[in-house]
Amino acid sequence: MRRAIVLLSALMLCAACPAARAQDPAACRTVRLADVGWTDAAAVTAVGATLFDALGYQTRTPMLALTVAYLTMSTGQVDGFLSNWEPSGAAAIAPFLKNGTVRQIATNLSGAHYTLAVPEEVWQAGLHDFRDIAGWGSKLGHVIYGLEAGNDGNALVLDMIRDDRFGLGRFRLVESSEQGMLSQVSRSIESHRPIVFLAWEPHPMNMRFHLRYLTGGDEIFGPDAGASVHTVIRTGYDAACPNATRLLRQIRFSIAGENVMMKAIQDEHTHPRDEARRWLHDHPEVLGPWLDGVTTLDGRPGLPAVLSALSVPQTAQRP
Repeated sequence: MRRAIVLLSALMLCAACPAARAQDPAACRTVRLADVGWTDAAAVTAVGATLFDALGYQTRTPMLALTVAYLTMSTGQVDGFLSNWEPSGAAAIAPFLKNGTVRQIATNLSGAHYTLAVPEEVWQAGLHDFRDIAGWGSKLGHVIYGLEAGNDGNALVLDMIRDDRFGLGRFRLVESSEQGMLSQVSRSIESHRPIVFLAWEPHPMNMRFHLRYLTGGDEIFGPDAGASVHTVIRTGYDAACPNATRLLRQIRFSIAGENVMMKAIQDEHTHPRDEARRWLHDHPEVLGPWLDGVTTLDGRPGLPAVLSALSVPQTAQRP
């Protein structure tokens, strides 16, 4: 009942807003959102695309490596990106922030984590901290498992190895896809072999595996392995397409919400667009704040259009 009341209130407020204030020109019809292939990126990009489609835009979500995503934004080929993890992604985006070709416009997720982790069994055996890794070198095969080549977390690990931070100079990084790395984690746990790997939250791995995040890496991955995720646009997009930018600026996610979507995408093999639509249908309470002041491409109030596209009732119904 509370959700229905909040939804109806948001609808009434939105309907009272002057719709034309942020209407975009026809040239803004196609919205291009970069997808870098991570499960969380697939989920949040699909949510953004679903909303834009419901508002009368046409979305494209090219699959790009992280640095290529920023490069194509800098050349005007991509408009936005919802998956800039900080502080781990700072080096990748820095040149483009410096030359003024991209802008960060919002923090869309707070309270995330990103650092090295171990299975619970390894933690209980004594590997708790970055400073412990070197002492486990022979048991670990002097290997740390990471993600795809060029990944920002990989770069941090490679820097530690190059600089012999924490005595890791003899180690090597095994680069792989997200699924490849997690398959290796699963095999290591099943065979009781120690493993150190990149881990992050939100992600279904936190429900699938009993894992522990290592301490002692604050100077590398940020205090307490804390992370936030930011929305980025190409410079000039806000002036050219203010309505689309308003939506991108107002989208906010939660760890719980992303975990649900990613679990369906990864474990149940649900297509990201299908899962995004299902999640939005089941959580219409997020739409009021996200769509505040946002219109359809042709200038109508955005919230009723999205509710209709998602087949969500626009009036409160007592159960």
